[in-house]
Amino acid sequence: MVKGKGINMLKLELFQLKTHEIIYKNAEKILKFIQNSDAELLVLPELALTGYKLEPLPSSCQITQEFIDEHLKEFQKALKPEQILVIGAPLFKEKEIYNSAYLVSKENIEVIAEKYLLFPGVDDQFTPGITRKIFKFKNFKIGVILCFELRAPEIFREFFKQGVNLVLVIAQWPVSRISHWDALLSARAIENRFFVAGVNALGFSKIVSPEGDTIKCAKDEECTLYAQISSEVPQLPYPIRSPFLKLYPNKVKTLEELKRIIENRRKKGQTFVFTNGCFDILHAGHVDYLQKARKLGDFLVVGLNSDSSVKKIKGKHRPVNPEVFRAQVLSALECVDYIVIFEEETPEKLIKELRPDILVKGADWEEDKIVGADFVKSYGGKVERIRFTYQISTTAIIEKILSNLVK
Repeated sequence: MVKGKGINMLKLELFQLKTHEIIYKNAEKILKFIQNSDAELLVLPELALTGYKLEPLPSSCQITQEFIDEHLKEFQKALKPEQILVIGAPLFKEKEIYNSAYLVSKENIEVIAEKYLLFPGVDDQFTPGITRKIFKFKNFKIGVILCFELRAPEIFREFFKQGVNLVLVIAQWPVSRISHWDALLSARAIENRFFVAGVNALGFSKIVSPEGDTIKCAKDEECTLYAQISSEVPQLPYPIRSPFLKLYPNKVKTLEELKRIIENRRKKGQTFVFTNGCFDILHAGHVDYLQKARKLGDFLVVGLNSDSSVKKIKGKHRPVNPEVFRAQVLSALECVDYIVIFEEETPEKLIKELRPDILVKGADWEEDKIVGADFVKSYGGKVERIRFTYQISTTAIIEKILSNLVK
């Protein structure tokens, strides 16, 4: 138990609920847990209310958002004024289903996280979500992670940047990989120096201190874990470093280097996204487009038209910026993983060499007009067309500059 005083203390209780396919049995246990708990922050696992089986049984009701809301309101009524509840349950929205975490208090019910990293073959019925809210309770800033996302240190580091001092991991983590669960909970706490509380429906829930020490842990039986934690964490004798490593020149690869990288990353099950362009004067439209492209997979390769290629397409006065400068600016974008420069007017040859899993182009292109689209689809790849958020272009920027000079 971590000692502290008064308002800096938080009474935390996890319920390692083994979810049943009959929902009312889960609901009864959750209600009883709430009624018997003297904690302030109550936490239940991923999909604690329904489990993964969302198809209704012959004896059960149709699972809809109204059905979920009715149960959450019952839990809300059972809460004491000083209590809040974090619980995993589906979110039905615009014909999509999201694996979500809800925050329930006496005053409000809201979705605070939607699972973005979905586990293949398990989360197939869900759509990747984008909601990720940090909430404040007492002296704590709290973030929520859902199961498979525990393997993404980037999410935890973003929480660290936002001043979070407690992360809740709600999960249905398989016992066959429980050693990973145990190690990752501790590692995330140590590397970011905040509390991590993991509640797993399948067992071995754990609360970890910022020093990486286990405060409380469970076996695989249904149980609760209770702890008092303090927001006053002793200062380290050394700083937590967030170094800026100037690695971006390495993002520019030759075709052969890139092929080796892609092969290695594919062996790890990662999805390769490809797009291309001149990116002459980088603007908000480019950045938004590239960020959306990167979200479609695990790494984004940008095929960049060479200077001679741009001249053939845009005319003798282009590019404004030489390929070395354009590559350097693109390299500074976190969403761009690799860049390969090509000499041809179209990336067709490059696409055939690299064989992307997902080929991306702007929504202003009809799919049958996208270079390489038929080839990518021939081996089971996907073609995605991204709508533009900003109606802006390099040509329009140049024209505006010239018109202002004339004035």
